[in-house]
Amino acid sequence: MYKTILFILLAGFAPFFAQAQQYHHADKSLPCLDKEFSIVAYIIKDSLGTAKHDSVSIKDAIVDLNSYFKPICASFRVCEFKFINNFQYASLSGPDDSKWDEIQAKYHTDNRINMYFLRNLGGDEAGFAGLGAIAKMTTSGIVIKDLDAIPHEMGHFFGLLHTFEENGAELVDGSNCTTKGDLVCDTPADPYVAGEPISAYVKMPNCLFISQKQDANGQYYVPDVGNIMSYYPKDCACGFTAGQYRRMAETYLNSSPRMW
Repeated sequence: MYKTILFILLAGFAPFFAQAQQYHHADKSLPCLDKEFSIVAYIIKDSLGTAKHDSVSIKDAIVDLNSYFKPICASFRVCEFKFINNFQYASLSGPDDSKWDEIQAKYHTDNRINMYFLRNLGGDEAGFAGLGAIAKMTTSGIVIKDLDAIPHEMGHFFGLLHTFEENGAELVDGSNCTTKGDLVCDTPADPYVAGEPISAYVKMPNCLFISQKQDANGQYYVPDVGNIMSYYPKDCACGFTAGQYRRMAETYLNSSPRMW
């Protein structure tokens, strides 16, 4: 009896195991960018002349980032560190803060990925990035407060939306996946609502999805809490899906001119 129950449970979870296995594995059908992207890292100092992150920890974070982008033959390297000695820029309220426009105007290296490391961001934000900004050579960039947010923000920079994106509710059966949610069809529908407590959705430390929300068809949501582009805990993060990799590669390949 026990073996029968165990088999049923494992069979029920099999789709989740299969889904998780696509993370970090190269797929022959995926584009290969064969490209190392150069990063200029701007470290912003506070009023005491100190910074939250140093060059060593940033380099280590980029090594971690490279593991996520390996399936599309892309990697990143910090080619230069620059310091911004203006404490007024060490804190931003968010991407709409006028100081962000000032930073881009004063401190930006063309034809590079510009990353800005500061001490504080408004709310619980760990960073932000221009959507699809890999196609922009003279503006935009990535702002980082917490280093573990780098893969998520780089996903935005290469054109990815949040898995719960607010452009209409995606159905669990995926029938409207091309026009709703994050517009990527191999990421399951995600019912998370920005601003709601994560504890209402995921039980830690096992990353167990606990929400009983249903879609318009009455089907229960089963989102992938391990997706980098979700808002679920970073400790649950596993990687990107094949569809997300394709979108990121296409965002770069379709850009003109391309970042060299």
